[in-house]
Amino acid sequence: MKPFEHSILDSYPEPYILLVFPDDQPGHINYLNEAARDALQLDKSCIGHSLENVFLNAKKLIEACNEAIEHGHLVILEHFSISQQDLMFEAVKIAPLSPKSGVNYCGVILDTPYKATKMMTDDRMMQSIFLSTPNAILIQNVDGEIYNINPAFTEMFGWKDYELIGNSVSLFPSGYENEYEEIVRQLRKNDTYLVPNTKRVHKNGTIKDVSICYMNIYNYRRERIAVARLYIDISKQILFHEKYLEQQNSYQLITENMKDLVAIVDLSGKFVYTSPSHLDITGFSSESYLNMNVFRHIHPHDRRHVFKQIQQLIEAGRSAKAQIRYKHASKGYIWIELIASPLYENQAPYEKFVIVGRDITERKHSEEALRESEMKYRLILEKTSDFVVTFNQHGEVHFVSPSLQSWLKNPDLSNMYRFMDDYVMKDERGLLYDIIHHVFKTKDADQIAFSIEKDGTTYTFDAVLTPLISNEYTKYSEDMILLIARDITKRLEDEHISMQLEKMSTVGQLAAGIAHELRNPLTSVKGFIRMIKDEIDDSLLTSYLEIIGGELNSIERIADEFMDLAKPHVISLEETELHEIVDSCVRLFEGTAFLQGINMDVEYINEQEILLNCQKNALKRVFINIMKNAMEAMEKGGELNIKIHARDPYVELLFIDSGKGIEKERLKYIGEPFYSTKEKGIGLGLMMSRKIVREHGGRLSIESEYKQGTTIRIILPLLSAKSPVKKITT
Repeated sequence: MKPFEHSILDSYPEPYILLVFPDDQPGHINYLNEAARDALQLDKSCIGHSLENVFLNAKKLIEACNEAIEHGHLVILEHFSISQQDLMFEAVKIAPLSPKSGVNYCGVILDTPYKATKMMTDDRMMQSIFLSTPNAILIQNVDGEIYNINPAFTEMFGWKDYELIGNSVSLFPSGYENEYEEIVRQLRKNDTYLVPNTKRVHKNGTIKDVSICYMNIYNYRRERIAVARLYIDISKQILFHEKYLEQQNSYQLITENMKDLVAIVDLSGKFVYTSPSHLDITGFSSESYLNMNVFRHIHPHDRRHVFKQIQQLIEAGRSAKAQIRYKHASKGYIWIELIASPLYENQAPYEKFVIVGRDITERKHSEEALRESEMKYRLILEKTSDFVVTFNQHGEVHFVSPSLQSWLKNPDLSNMYRFMDDYVMKDERGLLYDIIHHVFKTKDADQIAFSIEKDGTTYTFDAVLTPLISNEYTKYSEDMILLIARDITKRLEDEHISMQLEKMSTVGQLAAGIAHELRNPLTSVKGFIRMIKDEIDDSLLTSYLEIIGGELNSIERIADEFMDLAKPHVISLEETELHEIVDSCVRLFEGTAFLQGINMDVEYINEQEILLNCQKNALKRVFINIMKNAMEAMEKGGELNIKIHARDPYVELLFIDSGKGIEKERLKYIGEPFYSTKEKGIGLGLMMSRKIVREHGGRLSIESEYKQGTTIRIILPLLSAKSPVKKITT
């Protein structure tokens, strides 16, 4: 390679490598530029070395180079590591170069390096995008059945995933059905089809304005297997457009009765023509402008901006718009909004441009007044769905958002500090007071999370406190604070559920290993103990062996719970009558309940046949575990009431005991792995019960009052709730 070529490639910003492949010889490095040496942490000493001695993935790289040389086209390796295992490149581009003297060359360009440890897999990335995108997505297979929807679809149209998946539901409103044939026709010819403005039906029957992008989904054989729909809610855009048209019509009535400034200026900036309206607007006659330079009438602070606009106008030949201060005969300067456009006489190139200007002095004054108001209320207008309050240093409230008033059912919110005393949790008030005083003192925004108790439920809010301070730009009557609070209770609950699922996954993996290691030695030990008991005639040793056997049975029971936890969650379901399962569990504990002085009562609130699509033994295990826990909590006797209430499409089961109950601070941990209120418990029983109920499409919750008793609530879907699949064209 020639020296000047070295110089050019060394200055090339992207990493570049030149590989050479002599006939019947392995490839080696011929050259790499400075960017490649930095990216791969190599130096020039590697030049001339075989690819296999330098690169980790040399085999794949050589195959790609041979393909590029053989077919004479560019080959791209995506997400490829060339030198370090954890250093990946978005793309490695291999371009064949013209052979010289029987030697083949390949140029390699490395594109966008990143650490592999930080890379998401494609599936995880697509799943993350699918779940977190604010745009609604629906995927439908070629048979017309809905395959999947994302949370944004549920928020936009009201349908839950279990209501749609596996079904075919039409979202077309009346009069829009003819769109379907055009959509099908377009998707047969193209991979995507956009319907920019149409309407679809919400679950509640309301009509939504949407833009829809239809996209074919193919498998690796290029066979269409599904169609994805991307919905964008354009209701606000349409509303804004309609308001804009109304406003534009109003402005048109005004402008038709106005006399705008019109001037023609040559490329040197001299006036060639000025309209008579100049006299009315600027106080100068149109004749006084002729042959004068336009910059003489523009405010000195605006001249640089106008000069740049004119330069762009001359270079690009397109219109330019500006708002400037323009000299007036008696008022000093007035504000003019102008548009300058090329003036073509006969044909290009043009030598003049026309300027049309309008007096916007009054509008400017109005905008300045509006800007002062906007700085105070902009955040309020933008976040009307959040709770918004403005108050002064004395706590006197100036504004309360309707959302907060509605949520608290129109309370007295005349004073912020009194509101805090009435609603904010007692142990959090002090910190909130300190934050408010800090914001007033430092005039810096701050953030805090606090809790409000309402109707027996605690809600957590994330609040931002922004000072509204009077200064030369904002003339407020007094210093105030703008507080914007957002309810994050559900988000915290979702994060807790996510952590629980991660724990269950970890426990499942741990359980499989522990159970496997315990079962084999337990079998051997129990067998030898049984043999020793048969061979000896020592009562004391026999009693010891019985104690050991009992403890081994406890270990085996724990291993069995681990095995249950580790089993796959795929279950076979069958039609089962709920009365049969509950009655069999009650009969199992009748004797024990009688001996412990426990009165058991089963109440079917509405006597009817209750059919479930379930795994009978699994639900039986759940009920037995709950009843066993309840009886263990009533050591001195008590009441165990089981209430069953079928309300299509669900049935609700309540297990109510009069036991010792659970302390409030411990209740939130019940059901977590390895947390138990029992001395010999390992905390997996209730966790397994929740797992089984969830696999049946239901949910399990616990309510308890210390020394009052505990209620376990289970909700399961009825078999009759399964609606038949409807085939409707969408």
